[in-house]
Amino acid sequence: MSNTGPPPESRNTHSFETERLLVELPNETDAEVLFGLVGGPHRREICATLIWDGPEEISETREWIEKANTLSFEDFGYHWVIRDREGSLSGASRQALGAIGTRPRDNPGRADVGYWLGHPYWGKGVMGEALRALIELGFNELDYYKMEADVHTHNERGIRLVESAGMSREGVIRKAYRKYGELVDTALYGLLREEWAG
Repeated sequence: MSNTGPPPESRNTHSFETERLLVELPNETDAEVLFGLVGGPHRREICATLIWDGPEEISETREWIEKANTLSFEDFGYHWVIRDREGSLSGASRQALGAIGTRPRDNPGRADVGYWLGHPYWGKGVMGEALRALIELGFNELDYYKMEADVHTHNERGIRLVESAGMSREGVIRKAYRKYGELVDTALYGLLREEWAG
């Protein structure tokens, strides 16, 4: 492997599974459920820890689904919906729980990860399971040499998550993003292929 990541013009054809989760490309029928999770009553709480502020309208969710299925790695990265594989978490097999993705950084083979999870599924280890599986995919199949995550420093749960997946803090960008009218500091976490224990 050359450790240069997916070809820039490639489109996402990957899916992966864990014991409880199926992580695959979203489809049109996911729009209502995903919008209800991230754009619903818990939107502010979910999006407070994200760089993104969430969708205003369901049309934005539909647009995200279309881009995930049609745009290249260089233009959009790779994005998936996280599903309850057998229904053990939501009571419904293949129910959408949230989303996860990876995008190229400045240097080929270096990429970030981003994710969100519907509030009803917090505290069940779902995102840790999905993130570890994405890291495995990144190093084994996507040809990454490094994976990174930007985590707001006030996001204690998010810091525990990336650290539990093996990432190390590399620095803090002060006042990196504006969230709800306030400038917030963001920590950069990273994991090199040779550090990965997979």
